[in-house]
Amino acid sequence: MELVQYIRLVRKWLWLILLAAFVAGGLSFIVNTGRPPVYETQTTLSIGRYIESPNPDSSEIRTGIDLAQTYAQIVQTTDVLQATIDSLNLSDMSVTDLRKLISTRILTGTSLLVIGISYQDPVLAADIANTLAEQLILQSPTNLTPDQQAQIDFANARISELTNQLRESQTELELINSQLETETDADAIRTLREDRNFAIEQINQAAATTAQFTNTIAALQQRTNSLQIIERARVPTSPSGSSIVTTTLLGVMVGAALAFGVALLIEYLDDTIRTTEDAAQTLALPVLGAVVRFGKKNEPYSDKLVTNQASMSPVAESYRTVRTNLLFSQTNQTRAVYVITSPAPEEGKSVTAANLAITMALAGLQVLLIDADLRRPKVHDIFQLDNSVGLTTLLFADPTTSMNGHSSRKGDENIPSSLKACLQNTSVPRLRVITSGFLPSNPNEVLGSALMQRWIDAFYATTNVDVIIFDTPPCLMVADSPVLAATVKADVILVLDCGHTRRAGAVRAKEQFARVGVTIRGVVVNRINPRDEAYDYGYGYGYYYAMPEAQNGTRKGLFQRSGRSKERT
Repeated sequence: MELVQYIRLVRKWLWLILLAAFVAGGLSFIVNTGRPPVYETQTTLSIGRYIESPNPDSSEIRTGIDLAQTYAQIVQTTDVLQATIDSLNLSDMSVTDLRKLISTRILTGTSLLVIGISYQDPVLAADIANTLAEQLILQSPTNLTPDQQAQIDFANARISELTNQLRESQTELELINSQLETETDADAIRTLREDRNFAIEQINQAAATTAQFTNTIAALQQRTNSLQIIERARVPTSPSGSSIVTTTLLGVMVGAALAFGVALLIEYLDDTIRTTEDAAQTLALPVLGAVVRFGKKNEPYSDKLVTNQASMSPVAESYRTVRTNLLFSQTNQTRAVYVITSPAPEEGKSVTAANLAITMALAGLQVLLIDADLRRPKVHDIFQLDNSVGLTTLLFADPTTSMNGHSSRKGDENIPSSLKACLQNTSVPRLRVITSGFLPSNPNEVLGSALMQRWIDAFYATTNVDVIIFDTPPCLMVADSPVLAATVKADVILVLDCGHTRRAGAVRAKEQFARVGVTIRGVVVNRINPRDEAYDYGYGYGYYYAMPEAQNGTRKGLFQRSGRSKERT
């Protein structure tokens, strides 16, 4: 989809997007307003003490990282949780409730285990996090055995003794060195040197023994499978999560995004023609005009005529556009015959045929509107005419026989009696109508007969006719329209209903006429939504709708009283 199509889509479904955004934002605000604040805190434990070693072994590091995964599961076991509850005297909290408050994660690439707690009480949240870590340590092999602890205690005691001994030996060595500096007697110097060597030997021996005990303590304390708290949980000072305003705005955006997604899905699944652009792309035919939706669904057909609209209304201008495009694209300048049809019923073909005939008559043309829908005729209802005689009456009479006894001079006074009985005038000057008449049992054969073509010739020979317009049945329901168009060699105008005519149906209608060698002159897109045509027709609709209401009312009254309107260029 192009950017313009997205803009049209948003404008079309703006009501749904705004409604969804309002509902989602309102629900988010209500839910978060009644929800108590939640505080989050966390404590961090280290698995293994290899970090204290200046040269840690890679296997110990790998083991510590692997053990972190295990301790992340152990911390949520019943024994650890129950021990935490007992330690904090949380009598109103069960193991299941406590488990819901806990979250664990392992820092990537490390053996650091983070235990998080989310609770409504900030102080208790910190206490629970720290107690969980302590209980996990108590139930792990972190504590030393009694023998190991005794060895460490003995080593620490010996280190203390050796440190004192080392300090005394260093003091004695310093004294001997000072005496050697002042002594001049050879025997005394020899004795002092022997004492000095003995003191140095004691110092070295004490230092070596101290190092051995220190290594022993380090070896006992340096274990891979051990836990140590490296950062205790602190009491949080502010609740976690986003503020009510942020959450509400997020709900608004989520609601709008979901509504837009639904609109996209609906548009994707909708295979109907909704714009003139859709019609042109689907059928590769020129769009003769686009008629805006007007009138009410259940109002009489006679109320939908352009004579009941303001002369400068968008509806009247739409039909003038169709008329202009037809007349200036007319290939046969001697006779203009149009067959108006639609793919399916209830797509506005009869109203379009009537209004197009009125618009051409108001332009000064002599128009003959023929109701060739011999199944569900509507023209007599639209113009409120008698339907006792009509097209079928003529099709059962020979035009050449009816013309006997009449002069060949053109004019209404020389119209054959059978044709004259079927022609009915309307309130619109220069517009005459032939209704359907009685409904035959074989309408397709009647419309495709040679007599139909002979009557067309008779219309032009005996009456002052510039344009003949046929209103025909839907072409996908019956084959009357293609048969009639091929018989009378008429130009076909296909009426499409926005939001009702399916693309596949329109394509099949075009193919049906192509099979009988009839070319569709163009399409009239009926009942369009001006919003969908904003970039093509928006200025026109806005321009005409912007006319002062009083002026529109005045023009409409004059138009209705006179039954005609002067054309403006």
